[in-house]
Amino acid sequence: MQFGIRRLLMVIAAVAVVCGLYAFTRSIYYAERGQTKSVLAEVKGISTVQLRAYIDVVEEVYSSSFTIDGQPDSIITIGSVSHYEDNGSFHVNRLGKWQFRTFGRRHAGAYEASTGKPVESDYKGFHIALGPNGPYKDLIPFEVNSLQDLVDHYGELVDLFETWPREAKPGTVVLDDGTTQYFYVVEDSK
Repeated sequence: MQFGIRRLLMVIAAVAVVCGLYAFTRSIYYAERGQTKSVLAEVKGISTVQLRAYIDVVEEVYSSSFTIDGQPDSIITIGSVSHYEDNGSFHVNRLGKWQFRTFGRRHAGAYEASTGKPVESDYKGFHIALGPNGPYKDLIPFEVNSLQDLVDHYGELVDLFETWPREAKPGTVVLDDGTTQYFYVVEDSK
C-alpha cells in the first residue's frame, strides 16, 4: 500500500514539473504577444485589436492594427512595440486611408571584408517613425509622442496626411545618422 502511495506522489510530482515547464516555455514562446497586448491595453479608446506574427524560434509580433472606438471605418497599423517600450518611438504603417513609403541609402550593418568599411545599401520601407525623437516630429503641428497621442489626434492626422508628398515628388527628412530619408503617402484603394 505504501509503495502505491509513494508511486502516486512521484507521478503527481512529475506531472507538476512537466506542467510547470510547459507553462514556462509557453510564456517565453509568446512573450512578445504578451508585451504587445500589455502596451495596447494601456491605450484608451481602441478596439478590434489584431496582431500579426510569424514563427521563428519563438513567435514574433511584427505588427498590430486596431480601430478607434466609435469610428468603425478607422484603422491604425503599427509595427512591433519593442522600440516603443525601449525609447518611445513607434512605426506607423497605416493611418486611416494613408499608407507610408520610405526609401534612401544608408549603412545597414554590413562591412567590407577586406577593408572593414561600412557598406551603404539602398532600402525601402513601409512605415514612418514617430515618437518624441522621431524624424517626422517637425512635420506634424502637434505632439505625437505616444500611441495615445496617435489615437487622440487620429482625425487631424488623417487630414494632415492629405497634404503630404506623393510618389512623384517625395518629401525628405534627415535621420539621426545624417542620411536623408525620402517619404510619401499612398492612399489605400479600399
